[in-house]
Amino acid sequence: MEEKTYIYEYGPKDLKDLEDIELRTFRKASELNDKLLDLKILIDEIDYDWTEFMEYLEHEKISKVHEFRGGECIDFDDELLNAIVNTLKKSLNDTNRSINYNMKKISLNRVLDG
Repeated sequence: MEEKTYIYEYGPKDLKDLEDIELRTFRKASELNDKLLDLKILIDEIDYDWTEFMEYLEHEKISKVHEFRGGECIDFDDELLNAIVNTLKKSLNDTNRSINYNMKKISLNRVLDG
């Protein structure tokens, strides 16, 4: 029998041989893994949308990058633009803090490997 490295390598036959505590742990880990994969997909989508939004701002001559490159920006409400920037920066920072906090909290190697 070949040694398994990842939980997705376990089939129904393998699961029948597990003790109750092992099976519950397997299921909890599998559920957590599914959520992490969903999160990765969501982060990839946000990355794409973020790039698209930045290109939109430059194309529509709203971005200060356009002005920096020698172009002239359109007349756009500064208060609204600052509100947009502040909201996205805050959300990005909050998300980053949450991810960093949870990475420290998980500490999987210390818990399992000692």
